[in-house]
Amino acid sequence: MLNRRTLLSSFAAAGLLGTAAACSPAGDGGGDTGGGGSDAGGSTGGDKGTLTFRLWDQNAVPAYEESFEAFTAQSGWNVKIDVVSWDDYWTRLPLDIASGDAADVYWVNSANFIQLKDSDALLDINEVIPDGASQWEQSVVELYTRDGGLWGVPQIWDSIAVFYNKELVEEAGVDPSDLAFDPTAESDSLREAGRALTVDGAGLHPEEDGFDPDSRSQFGFNSQADRQAIIGPLLASNGAQWQDEDEYTFASPEGIEAFQYMADLVNAEHIAPSAADTNENGDFTRDLFTQGKLGLFQSGPYNLLPISEGVEDSFEWALAAPVAGPDGAKSLVHGVVAVGNANADDEQQDGITELLTWLGSKEGQLPLAEKGVSFPAHVEAQEAFLGFWEDKGMDVSVFVDAAKNAAEADTGARANAGLTAAMPIFQEVFIGRLTAEEGIPQAQEEGNAAMAE
Repeated sequence: MLNRRTLLSSFAAAGLLGTAAACSPAGDGGGDTGGGGSDAGGSTGGDKGTLTFRLWDQNAVPAYEESFEAFTAQSGWNVKIDVVSWDDYWTRLPLDIASGDAADVYWVNSANFIQLKDSDALLDINEVIPDGASQWEQSVVELYTRDGGLWGVPQIWDSIAVFYNKELVEEAGVDPSDLAFDPTAESDSLREAGRALTVDGAGLHPEEDGFDPDSRSQFGFNSQADRQAIIGPLLASNGAQWQDEDEYTFASPEGIEAFQYMADLVNAEHIAPSAADTNENGDFTRDLFTQGKLGLFQSGPYNLLPISEGVEDSFEWALAAPVAGPDGAKSLVHGVVAVGNANADDEQQDGITELLTWLGSKEGQLPLAEKGVSFPAHVEAQEAFLGFWEDKGMDVSVFVDAAKNAAEADTGARANAGLTAAMPIFQEVFIGRLTAEEGIPQAQEEGNAAMAE
């Protein structure tokens, strides 16, 4: 068992930088802070004391405030919400655990929970809420199950689909429901669609004489070094395995082939924006889409609200299944859980149990669904999320279907360290300074070395 000082050292060595804000409605984590947290409200009026709840996304706060008002009325426990920005979250967390100042309940993602679990910092939800797992999205339950325990109450989850600009795809004659890729073929429907949707300053498409990629005013597809929306799904769709237990295996022939295909969409086909832009700004392609300059944008429900608000009434958009490869369409499924602080004071533990139970209930999660924050993990609350978007004229059930064919998510005690080491090399492949044959084995080697430290 790790003591607090050892825990702090192990987090620092692991480089828990939060490489991808999976399920974060705002994408970048929102929140005021600059190193500290911000008191975002919560609930008051109870007579049993106050519990603390931490998360990284400001967009989810109004839903939790509504949920906690009902919780306080039922239980008598007040809840104070603390928002720590994504950029600071994983730096602050080990410091607060080491000092005994961690929140009673807090958000955790799949890349970080094992380190916490192995340090005995988390409550086993199977003991706190016996038989509770049957209520929740099973892909998320499986993601957070290890060594016979369940190490968080599933809150929200996401999968992957293709957002498309209706006007652009109609003008280009593209069918977004029939997008597929095959690295071994001379062409495929994804490349054909991308060429039809990509236009330079003179109105020319790729492969037309005089086409100038440096003057592109419209793009086809968002191929970029995005682990969740692009790399994971396309690797799995090409038959590549991401990892075997706690060791990367993505540098297989199928993996190298898929990475080269993704990079070629940028540098050879010229249907995706330059990695010089997307490596620096992960939201670059989302912004192109909301500006009406990108026809096909593969992403998750965490971008539903930003796109809906960014597009407003400037054009119509809709959703289609993720791009399929030789092994079919695959979707990376991520989930965020609320974990219980096993080291909190004894007098808080009863309240923590009550709060975790509430957060796992349909009633506790309905505000997340009804405000359109993200897919709630409680299966009976998901209909409310579908209804929120149906009222806006959007069928988001494609994400539910996509989740049935899941690609491998990042797991392991040092998953973040491994991905932090590998991602810069992925970016070099996408920008074209390394071929996939050169870079992907190097990324696998350095990622595995980081996870083995």
